[in-house]
Amino acid sequence: FFDRSPPSRQGFVFQKEGNMATTVRQAARSIGGLARASLRNAQDKTKFGVRNMSGGSYEEELANTNMWRNVTFVGLPIVGGLTVYIFSQAHHHGHEQPAYSYLQIRNKDFPWGTGKENLFDMLSGKAAKE
Repeated sequence: FFDRSPPSRQGFVFQKEGNMATTVRQAARSIGGLARASLRNAQDKTKFGVRNMSGGSYEEELANTNMWRNVTFVGLPIVGGLTVYIFSQAHHHGHEQPAYSYLQIRNKDFPWGTGKENLFDMLSGKAAKE
């Protein structure tokens, strides 16, 4: 079921020490094999030309591009016109918020102004008007 040989010996041919020429020859063969494989892959890619991402022909891609161009030219004026129409209509802004007892609790005065206004109202000048 399982190969019980040590993992360091699986798939390797061990050479005697001192046989440097054989080791260099084996390294050259493996590098040559990698080079041939990469050249084969490069040649295969150039045979078929550029890969179409959609998988269609040039005519299909051109028709698809023209379709989306027409959709854009029709859709943008419609969206713009609806935007102008909606914002030109009078709409109700709601009513003032009730003064709930749990809002704006002040346990201590602020260190600016009179101490009753928040920093945003003080800087904008809204607190001075009231």
